[in-house]
Amino acid sequence: MTKTLHRSIKNKVIGGVAGGLAEYFDIDPVLVRVLFVVSFLFHGAGLLAYIVLWIAVPQAQFVFEAGGSFKSENTAGTTSSTDNPQNDDAAAKYFKSLEDKKLSRNRNLGIILVVLGCIFLADIFIPRIHFADFWPLILIAIGISLLLNSKKV
Repeated sequence: MTKTLHRSIKNKVIGGVAGGLAEYFDIDPVLVRVLFVVSFLFHGAGLLAYIVLWIAVPQAQFVFEAGGSFKSENTAGTTSSTDNPQNDDAAAKYFKSLEDKKLSRNRNLGIILVVLGCIFLADIFIPRIHFADFWPLILIAIGISLLLNSKKV
């Protein structure tokens, strides 16, 4: 079986890009995330690379194993399927929770984009407002959003 690059499902924080790269190169995902953050400090290159990889790299598919456990396709060797209804119920619950998390992330990302858009518009139309003055507020808002999401899960 050849190794293919996929966005990770198990090691996912934002889009699964760092987790997928870590699985592909067989290294710790934290190291890849730190590399993205460090490269972000160089004029946003890490953010641009992450977004491009998030769009270009496909997400790994789930493989169901006997016993009701799940593996992503790029870490599973062979697939074995059973007709156990308990596996179907567990899979349905698991995919429902994944869908809820995705909707929550999309909502939060939408809120962040709307706030950033408003700040950019204010920077253009109101001469005394400078975008650089709002970075601390943006980081605080993102941090609060992440903390609130971690409490719900």
